[in-house]
Amino acid sequence: MIRTQINATKQMKWNHSNLQDSAILKQYRTCLHNKVIGKEVQQDIKGEWTHIKETIIESANKVIQTHSTSNRNEWWDESCKLIMSQTNETRKKYLQVKTTASHEIRVYEMKRS
Repeated sequence: MIRTQINATKQMKWNHSNLQDSAILKQYRTCLHNKVIGKEVQQDIKGEWTHIKETIIESANKVIQTHSTSNRNEWWDESCKLIMSQTNETRKKYLQVKTTASHEIRVYEMKRS
């Protein structure tokens, strides 16, 4: 089975330690309050939710800021990717072949061991 990531989005990690500072927390609350009060009320619930969500994200970006993210799979590099793609291609050939004495099967078994 070959797994791929579809529509993979990078999640933002907020810097929660900034909220421990009472001045920054007050600034965040004020920013949220001003943005919520400053915009007009939407008639539909979906529009209102979108407005609230965007307000929270904008305020957090402005005041709280985000952590710098690091790659969680530092060991996964181009050589691993190449080996896995070769193994997957060989496996596909193995699954398509009906006879057991074919050359692809021996290549597959050699790569798997």
